[in-house]
Amino acid sequence: MRFHPITAAAITALAVLTASPRNLAAQLALGAPPPAIRTEADLARFLDDLELQQWVLDRAATLEAYAQWRGEAHHQLAGISRLSTGLATRRDYARVVDQWKSRVKDSTLARRLELQGKFFLPAKADAATALALSALQTAIQDTFRQFRFTVGGQALTQTKLAAIIDSSADREVRRTAFEAFPQISARTTGPIRQAMVMTDRIGRQQGYANGAAAQLVLSSLTPAQVLRDLDAFEQATRPTYEALLARVRRDLGVERLEAWDLDYWFRTQQRAVADAYPTEQALARIRELATGLGFPVDSLPITVTIYDVPTGGVAFPIRPPYEARLLSNPFSGARFYATLFHEYGHTLHATRIRDDLPLGFLALDEQPATEGLAETLGHFAYDRRFLVRVAGVNPEQAAALERLGKLQQLLWLRRTIGANAYAEVQEYLDLEADFDSVYTAAYRRFVGVELPPGDYAATRDLFGTRPLYYPSYLYANMIATQLREAMRREFGTEDLSGEPRVAEWMTRHFYGPGQSVPWPEKIRRATGRPLDARALAEFLVVEVGG
Repeated sequence: MRFHPITAAAITALAVLTASPRNLAAQLALGAPPPAIRTEADLARFLDDLELQQWVLDRAATLEAYAQWRGEAHHQLAGISRLSTGLATRRDYARVVDQWKSRVKDSTLARRLELQGKFFLPAKADAATALALSALQTAIQDTFRQFRFTVGGQALTQTKLAAIIDSSADREVRRTAFEAFPQISARTTGPIRQAMVMTDRIGRQQGYANGAAAQLVLSSLTPAQVLRDLDAFEQATRPTYEALLARVRRDLGVERLEAWDLDYWFRTQQRAVADAYPTEQALARIRELATGLGFPVDSLPITVTIYDVPTGGVAFPIRPPYEARLLSNPFSGARFYATLFHEYGHTLHATRIRDDLPLGFLALDEQPATEGLAETLGHFAYDRRFLVRVAGVNPEQAAALERLGKLQQLLWLRRTIGANAYAEVQEYLDLEADFDSVYTAAYRRFVGVELPPGDYAATRDLFGTRPLYYPSYLYANMIATQLREAMRREFGTEDLSGEPRVAEWMTRHFYGPGQSVPWPEKIRRATGRPLDARALAEFLVVEVGG
């Protein structure tokens, strides 16, 4: 049998678990009941063994996820996910964690138990349902990866469909492309609905009010908090956003804006200023940015591949901190650069974690912080000072491109994040409601245009594969803007893009500690205050012009 090298290494490591010369009576062998644990030293040994098993499975799963996203037909993600879910549903292990949570005095052990408490939440639910959900989620992702949309007799990927909407001057062509998105819904509506019902059932079995509450606890959030912050964000940004819609309507000369008009307007506006985002220069530009920030780019174990995936991009912490990979979609314009910079931020995170941490800490932060650290890099794609230095544009052009970049970020936060997150949380509060109707109403509120007929909710893979992931990105942008504000203040400069102290600051406060420190505490220590929305609100105060 031919194994992928990392998979083979994972199997070798699993074998080592059962062949250690250490006293086998005290060792947690594969599939074995937990050993007797009477002291904190016994507990530490148990966690060492448990975290090694989790770590091996996570490494194998990450590698197989990479194969899945690359379109490999025979990836083994479903099988590895089944093993991981089987471990997470071990009630005997979960009991050990629960019994010791309130007893330990060592702060490191306490943090490890806190993380294990979240890992073993599935043990409080029906194991068969958790295993079935894991398999279903892998199947949903495979469907999105393999599906092709038919437009004008051509079979197109989602990326190529989006490119038509971005670039075609023919409004009817853009409309046809946009209205093709629900073609996939015939394959995904049922599975996504089933995944949401199963997620909700598991969450209720775990003792939460609904699936949303159970999923958001993994990000240290609550449904009420998310809805409150989404409402506040929508209301705070509404004046600027309504001015943007009015500007787009005037510039395009249309009485009624449609969903397929917005991206096209941004693309034409960027081109009118300058050709500042040539696709062929993107990799060189992210390397130049990272070098300017103080990262040792030439020695970082990061592999960057431009590849057509059914999302903006995705990063893979293959083996923190020794290897990370990313796939970034071949978009055009500022969106391509922002996505690539964001994904590169994930790989910086993965490769700058301290390698001497316990394995339970050797991981990226929970979702809001992980995305926030990535977005800290993403915002540099349209930073005016960076553009002047590397893109061959003058200060006036750079300022115009930064303004457009911020407005495009506002559109993305309202359309892709706000509408999706709001609809998803609301649906979990009442799973009897028609999800497509809930989604259409949220889209109307956050985007300000009507969706055409069709099941657009089922065109979003994360509803099925990564429940309640969308809210992370709102907090990610709050984090990114607050961190950048703190660094500018501490370093005494407005231009962070050429500030080599950034790498050390980010590594010391965020990357290096891994999950040894909860992400809200990391932000408080680094910025001097808890996370709030002030910096993001100021960042998005943009003159629409026109």
